[in-house]
Amino acid sequence: MSRHSAQGAASNQPSSRVAGKRNSGRRAQNSGQGALVRTIILLVVALAAGFGLGALVFSRTPLPEAPHVAMGKSSALAGKCTVTADELDAVLGTYDYNGSTTNVTVRQAIEESSSLEAVQNEDGTYELPSSDAVLSIARNNILLQEAAARNVLATEDEALAYARDTLGTDDYATIASSYHMSADKVKEQMQSAATIRKLKESVVATKPGAQPQPPESPEEGKEDEPSEEYAAYVIGLLGDEWDSNANTWARDNGAFREALTDYTISNDAATCSAAQAAYYVAYTQYAATEQQVSKEWTTFVNELLSQATVQLSSLVA
Repeated sequence: MSRHSAQGAASNQPSSRVAGKRNSGRRAQNSGQGALVRTIILLVVALAAGFGLGALVFSRTPLPEAPHVAMGKSSALAGKCTVTADELDAVLGTYDYNGSTTNVTVRQAIEESSSLEAVQNEDGTYELPSSDAVLSIARNNILLQEAAARNVLATEDEALAYARDTLGTDDYATIASSYHMSADKVKEQMQSAATIRKLKESVVATKPGAQPQPPESPEEGKEDEPSEEYAAYVIGLLGDEWDSNANTWARDNGAFREALTDYTISNDAATCSAAQAAYYVAYTQYAATEQQVSKEWTTFVNELLSQATVQLSSLVA
């Protein structure tokens, strides 16, 4: 039997189609091959919390503020939209945080989401990466630095689990092939993303619950027929609002009690309509919790990023 999809839910799986032809250049990489990095960035900015990168339904949290940004006075990249191979180590931007200055090169920005070979133009040049790449790298590295300071580091098993949760496989070679990256780079990014998720779980006070699953669709012609299956489903969501020993509601107040007032429920029987009503309440509660988790995480991230400054060599989009 099929399942009803959650209304408004968004998939956290990156697209399986990734542009990677040599003649596509950096713009194709920006639009398609960055999906893996964007998946990781979504974790960083808390657009979803299960994060594997589960969907946050009913609302979207705005991006945490960027570190304070300024334009460099002069740069080897000034006036350029493409670079040659001997310019790949030119500085695309720098960021200052916690008393240290870190350079981000063109090469690093490209290899954060692809490979040099995959984005090289036919004439041997490379499209200049977007300035957003510098901000993304700075955000990620600042969070990883904080995780290291707190000794919150993901293990290899946790990195593999993160890959399975977000990309559907923990085969780094397969992921690398799909996203035109090296297996080592994919492994590094999965390790980083898993560490950021672990940091998030350690600093957010509100703990997310499990995402409720919708009830099974009834067989045709049995839409209004009570069943033990639906009773078990409903009671499984009710928690302490239901007294199984007394085979009735444990109290008269509660979100589920209010929503299911017009439905007859027992330990042995409930209808699909009652199950759907219970699911709606459970999902609403889940979404509200996810919003609070996201709010707390975004506040934490912003407090860190507000202490950083960034200087860019280009504003190429």
